[in-house]
Amino acid sequence: MTISEVYKNGSPAVTNPPSAATNNLMLLAWILCGVLTVIGPLVFRTIKMNNYRNMYYMYNWEEAQEQYEQNQNEYYENQYENQYAQQYGQGNYQYQWQQNEGNYDINQCKWYQFNCFPYYINEDGEPEPSAGWYPSWFSGWTVTEEEREQMMENGETSSALIFTYVWQIIMFVIILAYGFIVIRQNRVVSGVTVALVVFANMSFLAMWMLADGSIITDGDDIQNVGFYGQFPVLMFITNGWYVIFGIVFSAIFAIRGHNMHDTSQSQQKQQDGNAQNYKALEGDSPPSSPKRKTGPPLIV
Repeated sequence: MTISEVYKNGSPAVTNPPSAATNNLMLLAWILCGVLTVIGPLVFRTIKMNNYRNMYYMYNWEEAQEQYEQNQNEYYENQYENQYAQQYGQGNYQYQWQQNEGNYDINQCKWYQFNCFPYYINEDGEPEPSAGWYPSWFSGWTVTEEEREQMMENGETSSALIFTYVWQIIMFVIILAYGFIVIRQNRVVSGVTVALVVFANMSFLAMWMLADGSIITDGDDIQNVGFYGQFPVLMFITNGWYVIFGIVFSAIFAIRGHNMHDTSQSQQKQQDGNAQNYKALEGDSPPSSPKRKTGPPLIV
């Protein structure tokens, strides 16, 4: 086999395709491991959250009961105020009063003005640093420190983290679908191997970014929800599973690609097949002459 035949169309041609049984086994492992990579961290986090909640209620049941009653009272009060405002027409008045209060941007920056920085003041004309000093085009990508603390107390998650988590799952599912096609059709594995390496590298970087401020370890701040109750912890564990999945299957695909492009094995199979298919035809070789019988020497 020549070099041009091995590297057909710029990439190594498949000269030794795997068997159907090998492909079915690898497809099963590929799908099961992929599903486990997404569902496993969710199950693990749920178990840890339930264990912490049971332990917390066991030792702090009075505080938990008071918190539950307080949440119920606040819920009913808000429902009553909304119904009262709608019934007596106080909704518009309250909205107009809130419009007159609050912070005001002196520079009146628009989202498309990249070089404009807002300068907020309150109704008394005093500056409000907590209102945010970032450009307007970045306003939809962040939350204030007060909002972050309030969301942490309520056990809520920012929309940016939820979007990132869902987007990672979508990209992972696309890689799984691509790998399924590659295995099933005995295609060259270079593309799916590169995709796994890149995805695993990005997941590894995401773990470092999550550990830098998104995950809180202070006991006073996470007492209500626990460590595993934080959504960034779920993202951190899931990214760790992505890294393990990418490393393991990158190595498997590398071995598979080496075997698929091994010319020595393909030549040996071809020679064995030719030897089995060879049949001797009549008339191809001269008939053998019968052997002469030899007797005792004659004595003259």
